[in-house]
Amino acid sequence: MLSEYSVVEGRSGHFFRILGGLALLALMGVGAFFYIEHHGHAVTGMNNQIVWGLPHIFAISLLVMASGALNMGSMSTVFAVKQFEQFGRFSAFLSIALLAGGLTVLMLDLGRPDNMLLPMVYMNFRSMFTWNVFLYTGFATLCLLYLWSMFEYKQYKKFIGTVAFGWRLVLTTGTGSIFGVIQGREVFGSAITAPTFVAASLTSGTAIGILLLVYAYRNTDRFMDDRLIFGMRNALIFFMMLFAYLLVVEKFTRFYDPASYDVQIWILTGSWAWLYWGGVWGVGVIIPLLLLFNHSIGNRVGGITLASGFVVAGVFCFVGHVLLAGQAYPLDLFPGYAVSSPFLDGVVGSYTPTLPELFLGLGGVGVSGVIFLLGVRFLRMLPKQGVAPEGWELPWSP
Repeated sequence: MLSEYSVVEGRSGHFFRILGGLALLALMGVGAFFYIEHHGHAVTGMNNQIVWGLPHIFAISLLVMASGALNMGSMSTVFAVKQFEQFGRFSAFLSIALLAGGLTVLMLDLGRPDNMLLPMVYMNFRSMFTWNVFLYTGFATLCLLYLWSMFEYKQYKKFIGTVAFGWRLVLTTGTGSIFGVIQGREVFGSAITAPTFVAASLTSGTAIGILLLVYAYRNTDRFMDDRLIFGMRNALIFFMMLFAYLLVVEKFTRFYDPASYDVQIWILTGSWAWLYWGGVWGVGVIIPLLLLFNHSIGNRVGGITLASGFVVAGVFCFVGHVLLAGQAYPLDLFPGYAVSSPFLDGVVGSYTPTLPELFLGLGGVGVSGVIFLLGVRFLRMLPKQGVAPEGWELPWSP
């Protein structure tokens, strides 16, 4: 039987310190925006080769995690995994908060926020950016309707939850397709990019959900059955292995094409190879899997949250590598021909992020955090107790 829901009281000094810290991050992001707006993008590390930098890594990572944060709601509504039904409100609201933070960074880094109106007024349906206008607003609307159904009209919950599940897959496919459909840059242009983004979304969304659930329950003196976290751990392992599988398949298919040899070897050994091997594989896959498959660490809540933290960092590295390596590799403007000019032909792009970029990206994290904290403070998002259904046992453990 599901526990009753209640708000987080939010009267302690600890709560206000966290809220104040997140609000400060958001204000730092606003300050960075005005600084960049006043002085121009010359004060950033971005240049004619790397036009999407650190703020975009934060923005896209938050958007990817927003889609995946709906995992617990989807598992209960679509796949009838009843033990996670009690966290449906939590997951839907977390999706909205992460989406708001990511879109805020994306909007502020356009140089002029009013440019956001351009893809809305001048629709180019051959551009993924135009489609994403509908995908992001549609996802936010569906999450709000999903919450509404869970609060007031439960008879619509299954239908809306099922539509939201399908929409989130299309949403993340659209985000990945921003890069997957680009043929002009050799690092991009892969049909496997979109499903890899879906796997990254499932992985990071589960990880951020674990982190926030454990933190919320332990800091509000609420009880949660550890088996619920262990169940999420099992899902996290599966999603990580799916993510790793798609990374391997992507490299296999690209190496199968002789025309892609040079660019693939550069990805694995070039200037951004450290981010691929150390960040994507090391931090995002190998370390968390070793932790979770360890019988001692993987069967403790503390060990699972540690692995989840690595997963979130690894997905940031994944998005960063896709963006930066994809832009840094020299453009082949005329395939099959030898061309030369004094304007950086054949030169690998370099990029060093600056503090304004970091503050702008962290501002998005602050926006998401403030929205989430205020939500659990004033709305009944969390059950008083996280309980497992009677007779439910884990199918397996490391």
